[in-house]
Amino acid sequence: SRKLRDKPPLWDSFQDPPSKKTSGSDADWKKLQFFLKLFKLCVYLLVFAVVLASSVAANLLYLYMAGNTGNSGPRAQVCSKYLLRSGEVVAASNKLDQIAWVWALIFAFAAPELFTFLRALRICLFKREQRPTGLEIGLVTLFELLHVVGLALLTFTVLPALDVTRGAMLGCCVCFVPALLNLLTGMRLHWKSVDSLVLGISILALIAQGSVFLVWPSMSDTLEVQLLAIPLLLVSFRWWENFANTHDAIAYIIRTIRCSRSRFHTYLYLAPLKVIAFAGVGFLLHGQTFTEYFSLFLDAWRPHLITLVQIGVDPDALVLTQANSSIRASPSRYHFTMQSSPNAVVYTLAVQVASAYLCHIFGKFACKIKIQVFSSALPLSLAAPTTVCLATVLAQMRASDPCSLHGLMPDYLSLWALAGNLEELGQRSLDLALWLWPLWWLAQVWTCLHIWQPHNDKNAQTEKLFVCPWYCGLLVDQCSMMNRRVVDWSEEYLAIKSDLTTPREPVVALAADINASREIQEEDKVPQLIVCATMWHETEDEMMEFLKSIVRLDEDQCARRMAKTHLNGGKADDEYYELESNIFFDDAFVLDPRQCQNKRSPPVNEYVKTLTRTIDKATFEVYGVNIRIKPPLKIETPYGGRLVWTLPGRTKMVAHLKNKDKIRHKKRWSQVMYMYYLLGYRIMETEQLSPRRKAVIAENTFILALDGDIDFQPRAVQLLIDRMKAVEELGAACGRIHPVGRGPMVWYQRFEYAIGHWLQKATEHVIGCVLCSPGCFSLFRASALMENSVMKRYTMISSEPMKMVQYDQGEDRWLCTLLLKAGSRVEYCAASDAYTHAPESFNEFYNQRRRWVPSTIANIFDILADASTVVKKNNSISTMYVWYQGMLMIGTVLGPGTIFLMMVGALVAVFSINIWTAFLWNFFPIIFFILSCVYLKQKYQLLIAFVVSSLYCLVMMAVLIGIIVQMLEDGPLAPASLFFLLVAVQITIAGFMHPQEFWALLCGVIYYITIPSMYMLLMIYSVFNMNDVSWGTREAPVLKDDDIAPNEQENYLPGWLNDPLLINSELGEISLMEQRFWKEVIKQYLKPLELSREQKQAMADGLKELRNMIAFAFVMVNAIFVLIVFLLQLKKEFLHLKWPIDPTDFVSFDRDNLQVGIYRQYKELDPIGLCFVIFFGLILIIQFIAMFFHRFATMCQLLATTRVDWFRSGGQFTDEDAAHELKGSAVNIARKLQRPKRLFDEDEEEHHYEDLMMDGGDSAGDHRESMVRRQTIFRLHSARNKQQSDYSNLVLNFERRFLGEDELNLKNLALNRKSIKLFQARRSEAKVNAAATPGGTPTPKAGTRPPLVPKKVSFTASNRNSGQIYDNGGYEHTEF
Repeated sequence: SRKLRDKPPLWDSFQDPPSKKTSGSDADWKKLQFFLKLFKLCVYLLVFAVVLASSVAANLLYLYMAGNTGNSGPRAQVCSKYLLRSGEVVAASNKLDQIAWVWALIFAFAAPELFTFLRALRICLFKREQRPTGLEIGLVTLFELLHVVGLALLTFTVLPALDVTRGAMLGCCVCFVPALLNLLTGMRLHWKSVDSLVLGISILALIAQGSVFLVWPSMSDTLEVQLLAIPLLLVSFRWWENFANTHDAIAYIIRTIRCSRSRFHTYLYLAPLKVIAFAGVGFLLHGQTFTEYFSLFLDAWRPHLITLVQIGVDPDALVLTQANSSIRASPSRYHFTMQSSPNAVVYTLAVQVASAYLCHIFGKFACKIKIQVFSSALPLSLAAPTTVCLATVLAQMRASDPCSLHGLMPDYLSLWALAGNLEELGQRSLDLALWLWPLWWLAQVWTCLHIWQPHNDKNAQTEKLFVCPWYCGLLVDQCSMMNRRVVDWSEEYLAIKSDLTTPREPVVALAADINASREIQEEDKVPQLIVCATMWHETEDEMMEFLKSIVRLDEDQCARRMAKTHLNGGKADDEYYELESNIFFDDAFVLDPRQCQNKRSPPVNEYVKTLTRTIDKATFEVYGVNIRIKPPLKIETPYGGRLVWTLPGRTKMVAHLKNKDKIRHKKRWSQVMYMYYLLGYRIMETEQLSPRRKAVIAENTFILALDGDIDFQPRAVQLLIDRMKAVEELGAACGRIHPVGRGPMVWYQRFEYAIGHWLQKATEHVIGCVLCSPGCFSLFRASALMENSVMKRYTMISSEPMKMVQYDQGEDRWLCTLLLKAGSRVEYCAASDAYTHAPESFNEFYNQRRRWVPSTIANIFDILADASTVVKKNNSISTMYVWYQGMLMIGTVLGPGTIFLMMVGALVAVFSINIWTAFLWNFFPIIFFILSCVYLKQKYQLLIAFVVSSLYCLVMMAVLIGIIVQMLEDGPLAPASLFFLLVAVQITIAGFMHPQEFWALLCGVIYYITIPSMYMLLMIYSVFNMNDVSWGTREAPVLKDDDIAPNEQENYLPGWLNDPLLINSELGEISLMEQRFWKEVIKQYLKPLELSREQKQAMADGLKELRNMIAFAFVMVNAIFVLIVFLLQLKKEFLHLKWPIDPTDFVSFDRDNLQVGIYRQYKELDPIGLCFVIFFGLILIIQFIAMFFHRFATMCQLLATTRVDWFRSGGQFTDEDAAHELKGSAVNIARKLQRPKRLFDEDEEEHHYEDLMMDGGDSAGDHRESMVRRQTIFRLHSARNKQQSDYSNLVLNFERRFLGEDELNLKNLALNRKSIKLFQARRSEAKVNAAATPGGTPTPKAGTRPPLVPKKVSFTASNRNSGQIYDNGGYEHTEF
């Protein structure tokens, strides 16, 4: 039958299913994920403990310090047991002691203000921030000073007049203004279902906060307590801005003080002003003469005498006291003194400042890594009751037994207890209405309820987490809660990109903002990920890795789309994105007239055919089953052609085939092509979108620039998108690039890439900006590329030789240079891994670096030459960072000379030859190689470089042995030995800090022995061949006339539209508008360059002249450097420095004079060693420190993306918890339901095969192994006979299972029973809705897809409904 004829014959039915082993980009991820979950669990507990302990300690010490500044409380009882006295001993108040505690409180308040000032100073000096207006300065200063005055009143008047229990309770009563604004502006009215209940609770919270203004003042006779309402009200003014909503008059005030991203210019002077105001008010309220606080400052911090008064003196005890020299008594009045403990004030101040700082830092850390609820909100909410309980317990212990806290605090210091004993404690609590305190605490918790519902991005900046720059050191827990943003930064500011610096009328400005917020749609904020890969002459294996990565990305996006549509009720998860893939294929057509008959429809080359054939193989490798991808839609375009595939996840992959006779070729022009198409045409030309919507869309559109051989996982892209969300000014982000391949050259690059990322890129990220985001795997923000002098300048034609080197030889670096000059930030994300093929041969590697080195130096020189403008415009680049890059540039230029001198010194030390012989041994090979670079062809240069490099490798091995021998002789503390060990230890520690890449250290031996080749010969080769602007890698052989046989010259290849690989493809067309765009953009920017022979010769002559000039300068600079250092080396007996570490002592004996001489000999540090230690040592120190900071940031990013799902509470698991858990697992469920069943999947049930196993005895066991192997035969027959399912559509796969009647297997997903029941309920509801949909979505059945009907399809840039929703055109909207 026809059905049997369509199937392959049995003799050809054998299969080669892909193995389940992970690829390079997915290696060891499961192990890392397990350790990350375990580590995050420990971080949960650690941060919780630190935040709770530090906040409680800061509060207790604050109360302790404030209680010892006044005279209101009872005198402190002193432990008489250690004074050898009987009876009660009390300490009299001491002026010096009070002054010391006043200054301690001022210093505790000033500590965070000092941090604020230093940060504001650094940013104002090294970064560019918008200066505030006078009105903004006035408003911010007013509310900050109100807070400072209130805090001073609370500290120096109220707290000294209260016991520590009531003082601790007052900490919950400083949020009256936030509670009032919380009620008036309706911040809680977003709870639509319980409006009345929420409003009632907010009113009760405000009443509870206000009750303290009446309760205690009415019960007290002291003026300080009666005026309690004033300081509490003034203190709460600091956080009004966070709780005020955009309503009428309040909105304009908020708009005014928030017109700049941060208020660093204001806090530059406001922080010192706050300290002065707090100190001034404190001095005024404390009551001493103003000048005494300064004249007695030193005496207060020195040991002084404390007067003690004994009540009921025992005469015998008095005699013993007089015998004790450390205690002096007055016989007449039973007064005596003891020496104060100055360390008590210092230690208390230090612990209080450190505790407040730790509470703030760890709380911010918890917010960044998304563990805020358990590790920040919970301990901060528990801090107040814990403080009250501990303060009460400690004070009661001290009151009942003065000796109970003798070892913890000095006896003469006060700790005012609420009552003298437990019996009085209960009565006093009732008399003072302390039962109201739980209501005050609950009111604080309700007012700060927003900290339990965080909405911030992962690893968000501090400005996005908190309203005020830093914390309040005296009320750290309350400040941490109320300073945490109620409304997320991105929701409030970033959605509307408007020029707030332009003066506008308040009413007009407010109306414009409201209209803008209504105009922006939620779809505009969804990240649009557009993959743009450039291809040229990649091999099939390289294309395979790239296509597998795209298929995995398509699968991930489809899973998120299915989870959003079917499982989460239309709500996208936090990592949702839209996807579209583009491939820009350079030189895609065969234009040779001997093979191309019609140039209007030229044939595609073999590389395009390889791409077309590899797509099905890539899906087979990813899914493990044959998936029939629909033949691509083929479209003729003004630049050549276009192939459009619909991937299994229904996203589009578009291959733009470039005809170099119609459009300019090479990678930079492909980038210009997709920038103007995707950003200029697709966004700017969309007339239905307003400028505000275009700005928001551009802000959330990201271009993933890839090479055609890259291998990555979807999570690597997601990490880059997370960085884009977290940092507004981030224009580009790159991941960790891992070279793959075989051979010694790849081993060298593995270590080189590791060191470059561990140290160099991490340092650039921490202290400034990454200067190059490699085009093989980088994410660019569309709005950054659309800035002035970026896209436009990137289209410049290289009309000068230097510009050709800078622009065309390193286009990725030049694009980043333009971004940096435009003010954008470029970052390095170490957690985002990507794998690229590296050159495997010596010649290919040298040619690649021959192109990279000159362009790198040219772009860095461009930034250094325009450093003042770059520093002024880019917030992330400072003058210090420019100096650092200048040092690296000096090291790069002088690198060959430095390596030459190092080799001279190494030969002298290892082979014990004189310095002139060592010099000549190194000089002749180098001069011979330089002359070969001038006069010989490149292939001979590379041959000589290979031979000389091999000789140097042998020498470096001898040098390594010599260094080890010298270390044994001179010891590890000798200069050369110590520097070698420090570098080795630094690199080893860096390897341990990157455990996934630790094995790259084994390649360090290859890196070490090739140092002369890579840092000396390669630099020489690159400089002397900088006139060669060819690509150097993946060069295709030029077809000559002799290569074509006479009888084959007339065998023309078919046109690309009629190619056998595309014969079943549909023919489409682009819109007239897009055709006009391509014609205009080609005419304006991308027209092929047609240079005459004279112009080409002039450019070649110009490049040679530039080469000669640069090479001469390069040689002369290194020669002068070598000459100076070498001459200094010859005179080292006069110019050396004594190495002070580990000298050698000698003893000599003069037999003639019978004298013994003892002398010490120091090791010598010669000029070469001195240059090495000073220059490279400083750079290594900077990079080593920066690496630790970057590793911490990477750890935060990994922890923020790690979800701990190990603990499932059965009884306490609520419906809300189930909904939250199901939302978190929705993507994994969708991924499992949509994924095709692998060919010969091991999980497939094999019960019908088991029936064939023989029963009984040992024969069954003997034949079990053979029968397991024979199951393959049964599987082959079964697979051939049964009807094959079509798995080419992941959406249908998902709906077939989700809406089907079969039971779903969710055993591999860690879900609670309630979550599974909720999932089943949603599944049942979806089935009902699908069945009730008219003409709708019946349960799909397994089978084949409908036959393809050839037709002409119109292909437009996007399908829009009335222009209301921006669509990137990345989906197949029709099924086939």
